[in-house]
Amino acid sequence: NIQQVGNFVHPETDMEKLDTISKEILEIKKRIRPMKNESYKTQFDTVISLLPNTYVTHVKEAAQKGVSSWLTCLPLEEHGFILNKKEFSDAICLRYNITLKGLPKNCGCGKPNDINHTMICPKGGYVHLRHNQIRDIEAKLLSEVCHDVIIEPPLLPLAGEQFHLQSTNKAAEARLDVSARGVWRVMDKVFFDVRIFHPTAASNATANDPFRKHEMEKKRTYNQRVIDVEKATFVPLVFSTNGAMGKEAETFNKRLATLLSLKRNISYSDAISFVRRKIRFSILRTSLIALRGYRGPVVDQQINEDSDIDLIPRNNLHF
Repeated sequence: NIQQVGNFVHPETDMEKLDTISKEILEIKKRIRPMKNESYKTQFDTVISLLPNTYVTHVKEAAQKGVSSWLTCLPLEEHGFILNKKEFSDAICLRYNITLKGLPKNCGCGKPNDINHTMICPKGGYVHLRHNQIRDIEAKLLSEVCHDVIIEPPLLPLAGEQFHLQSTNKAAEARLDVSARGVWRVMDKVFFDVRIFHPTAASNATANDPFRKHEMEKKRTYNQRVIDVEKATFVPLVFSTNGAMGKEAETFNKRLATLLSLKRNISYSDAISFVRRKIRFSILRTSLIALRGYRGPVVDQQINEDSDIDLIPRNNLHF
């Protein structure tokens, strides 16, 4: 069907033929994809059935989108996508809940120490560090594509408002983690609150869907107040220490990736991969810090009177 004069192929007809071939290839891929997914699922279920129970939860989470991105991306220092050899080894142990060598038998808080305890122990501030890093990453990405981005925005004070949920937070100085305008629609305001949980902690191990459990806890605390008083939208951003996202966090970050792809003029696939890697590496690095972090007593050290800090007038110190 190609119109040919001598050895010349008409370019428009040639392009039409290529478009037809491309469409046929896409159709074939579309038909094959469900079969491939079913094959992978069967193989995955077979592997899961052979594993000890101590590994099942971790392997299932490792199979979720974005969780293994730290293993496949380039080690780009400017984005923080790097680990030294000890961190890499610890990350593998954390990924599969393998016993770590070199951990003290007892934590600084006095309790027996293991991987699970290091992920939930509040001593040393590592739980807050993990939370704040994700909060700041989401806020930084939002500030690139949205307006009025605020970290720890205070909620409007109450003036006798009544809520049908007794669990609603009524504190006068209540705050959420981040707020922004323009996430879904240009002028609408959205509030976000971050939670990162450890899936094998006692409070999560028995839950059928721990992500949903934590999302609903956040919603019962803040959703009605945000909707009724702030006239805004509330989105709980729930992650696990393995790097998996809850449904609402996944939906939001897909939207964020769409906005970033338009802003940076890159493909959506590149944008969502970047967002997932930033989040995954942040959770991983802060988890590794918590794994080996010092939790002993704070040693008081007398600052030398001749130290450099005394050379700076107090009224010139800005933070």
